Amino acid sequence: MLGLCLFVAYPAVAHFGRPSAALALLAALAGYLAASVWIHHPSRWFLPPVGAAAVAWASPPVEWMLFVPPIVINLALAWLFGRTLVRGRVPLIARFALIEQETLSAELVIYTRTLTWLWTLLFIAAAAVSLALALSGHRDAWSLFTNFLNYVLVAALFLGEFVYRRLRFRNYRHHSPLQLLRNVRGTKLFER
Repeated sequence: MLGLCLFVAYPAVAHFGRPSAALALLAALAGYLAASVWIHHPSRWFLPPVGAAAVAWASPPVEWMLFVPPIVINLALAWLFGRTLVRGRVPLIARFALIEQETLSAELVIYTRTLTWLWTLLFIAAAAVSLALALSGHRDAWSLFTNFLNYVLVAALFLGEFVYRRLRFRNYRHHSPLQLLRNVRGTKLFER
């Protein structure tokens, strides 16, 4: 719950607060994630110290640290979706659909693969826009996009796809958006 609170608070603090407040919140979130790695995956104990050492070694200008999370998060999500598009793997959206349908018809196989591509491209585009705005020097435009519009685009695709799917595939069973989020949370995202 603490991690979720920190994650939800970060965009507002990064947009409306001082850079020092956003950096402090970012450090708290990074510390929480590092503690989670240590608690849940003791065999990966080396990851947080290596990450901290890499940041300390690179010693980037402090304010630039604010520009990194939106780019890294979007690229990580693009990788999470995109890696499942490799031949022989089940596309990520197909995994979620299988929870609802148990088996997928040919049209749902094509649809879920296309939708997985769409999510991958959305996250790549969001990372590219975040990087371009960070490099442009227009901090207000960067903040508006990364701290608000990026989330609006994700929500619009999630809810828009839900409405489209309910209309396009009326003859299939559909879970509510809340149940879909629960399915996402319960799915093993990193299995082959």
